Amino acid sequence: MSSVTIVGSQDRQLEELLRGTTVQVGSMEFSGLSALSVASAKAPDVLVLDLRERSHLPAETSIIRRHHPEMGVVIVAKTMDPALLLEAMRAGVNELVTDPVTQASLEKAIASVAGQRGGSEAGHVFAFIGAKGGVGATTAAVNVATALGAISKPGRTLLIDLHQAGGDAAVFLGAEPRFSVLDALENTRRLDEAYFKGLVTEVAPRTDLLAAPERSSSVQLEATKIRAVLTFVRSTYRYIVLDVPRSDSAVLESLDQVGAIIIVANQELATVKGASRLAASLRQRYGGERIKVVVSRSDRQADIGQGDVERAIGSEIDHTFPSDYRHALQALNKGRPLALDNHNDLSASFKSFAVKLTGGQPEREPAPARTGFLGRLTPRRS
Repeated sequence: MSSVTIVGSQDRQLEELLRGTTVQVGSMEFSGLSALSVASAKAPDVLVLDLRERSHLPAETSIIRRHHPEMGVVIVAKTMDPALLLEAMRAGVNELVTDPVTQASLEKAIASVAGQRGGSEAGHVFAFIGAKGGVGATTAAVNVATALGAISKPGRTLLIDLHQAGGDAAVFLGAEPRFSVLDALENTRRLDEAYFKGLVTEVAPRTDLLAAPERSSSVQLEATKIRAVLTFVRSTYRYIVLDVPRSDSAVLESLDQVGAIIIVANQELATVKGASRLAASLRQRYGGERIKVVVSRSDRQADIGQGDVERAIGSEIDHTFPSDYRHALQALNKGRPLALDNHNDLSASFKSFAVKLTGGQPEREPAPARTGFLGRLTPRRS
């Protein structure tokens, strides 16, 4: 049975309309919304906001949607006011009902948003961001997504390339998609399973791609629309992997629903400095627990060792991917991710990290030797 909380209804009309139906009904005043703004708060399946005596959405609405993306929001208004509609869309509201409110119209709206939940757990989102260009963030995102697809049964995995221009995920996957992420972002109100299925391209077993646009666009990405797309795909995919541009502020501000934000670095000084700045910025916005740093093309003989990188970014390295330029280049030229094969250490490392992200226990990797000008000064941890 779905739980519905009605907010701000003065005459109890909405509550009475739902009595005797298949939903469990509760009510609260608008002042009670502040308690739902906390991520740890227990949220109902559907929140119904009675705005017939108000001209604007409560300020807490968008915050509540970010913290509880699985919860549906229905608003009841006197008329179909364009300004309110725009405000509602930006806040992530799912449905709108106008006067005269009937039991049928209210039940239909609630059933629609409750049905989007499907009674299942929302999908898990992982974002990959390169600390600097060319460090292998797209390689990691593509291969981890492919590896997640292999273990997502009975669900599916989605890779979203959020680059407005220059996104290479489709190239790495040998795909030629007809549509891009811009088609989803520009049509957030049309999103349903049938429409979205037409936008994505299947690129591996149980793995779909929502590609970057082939050509650069003057359209500016909006954080509210990115959040709306993420809310939708979490209801239909088990795992979602994002290939994120580090220089797009709208994208970086829309990662509230991401469970792990993975900064990809290597053992070059400029990259380590970039990783340190990026990690500090993301920790300030999203908290330290969600920020992870991985090292690509790991080299035990590099002047900058793993210990040096950890001290620079202020946290431990979560995973290291071995250097294997020959196999990586062959995979790129073939348009076939390494994670689909089993013949080298790099593909095994991608699979191991994918398992780690899902909470599984991957095979233990040998700890890299502590080398470098700072690493030699500190003992190896036991």
